[in-house]
Amino acid sequence: MLRGLDQRISAKTKLKVHIADDPLRAVARGTGIALKHFNQYSFLIR
Repeated sequence: MLRGLDQRISAKTKLKVHIADDPLRAVARGTGIALKHFNQYSFLIR
């Protein structure tokens, strides 16, 4: 949702960056997946 951030990240990391079609929903879905599989992603929550 920040204009140009994808290009900056790509330039700095030399990685291909994809922009989500619906970024807010992507964050919500990712959070749901992390919570559903909490035992696998517990290192993310401190």
